[in-house]
Amino acid sequence: MGILESLYKLCLVLFIISLVLLGGEKYSFSKSTEDKSRGILEISFDFKRQGTIASNQYAVWIEDDKGKLIKTLYVTRYTAKGGYLYRKECLPTWVEKAKPSSLPSTVIDAITSATPSSGTQRYLWDGRDEGGNYVEPGRYRFYIEATLYWTNRVLYSGAFLYGGENQENIPITVKYFDGQSNKDMIQNVKAKYISSKRRL
Repeated sequence: MGILESLYKLCLVLFIISLVLLGGEKYSFSKSTEDKSRGILEISFDFKRQGTIASNQYAVWIEDDKGKLIKTLYVTRYTAKGGYLYRKECLPTWVEKAKPSSLPSTVIDAITSATPSSGTQRYLWDGRDEGGNYVEPGRYRFYIEATLYWTNRVLYSGAFLYGGENQENIPITVKYFDGQSNKDMIQNVKAKYISSKRRL
């Protein structure tokens, strides 16, 4: 019995030491590690890459009901990395909201990539802001802005209730600026919100 008691005490001491060294908070049984998202917004559209110059630029982002930009889901690299300085008509709505000149390079890198190839594009938002924090439930809007050809551009938008019930086929509004050249660059825009089933 003496040996077993000694082994038990040794194991107990080692366990306590490991909790202290690794951070006991991580092993608290009352601490929840589940995802805090209250739902997922899914945006999809058909993108047809144009062969003309001064085209193929677009951005996808989320705003709150007061018009504050919450999260950029995607923006083409050329625009985000300074293209807007040379082409003032390049995604002016996103540029005004996001203020890319003041964004750290790590943020720019996280939200950009080269212009994609033609095909269906899909973007998801789980309720986090630019800092990685979950937003409060409420009414939000999504936007897709695209430079179609020089000053020709388009702005799609739609409203949804984050934290609400499932919303299939969210209504989409569309506005064209300075004509409709290359208007087939972005088509068949669809959006839906899938509510989380978890009770937080």
